[in-house]
Amino acid sequence: MAENTSKDVTADAPRKKTGVVQFFQEVRRETSKITWPSWKETWLTTVMVFIMVLMMMVFFFVVDTVLGFGVRYLLGVA
Repeated sequence: MAENTSKDVTADAPRKKTGVVQFFQEVRRETSKITWPSWKETWLTTVMVFIMVLMMMVFFFVVDTVLGFGVRYLLGVA
């Protein structure tokens, strides 16, 4: 049964080769469909990323400090 499915996949007709000019026409057509964010959206997203980075930095600092104290306590170094 697996052999039948593999034959169906390879039995597809070969793709038509396109030229360089047609490729760039299609690229230009696709790039015209892009909707770029406004400056306000870009600024707001950037600020949100920095806020999340700061929150994660504080979180990992606290976790690292607590684990460091725990290890020092277990080893009797403190």
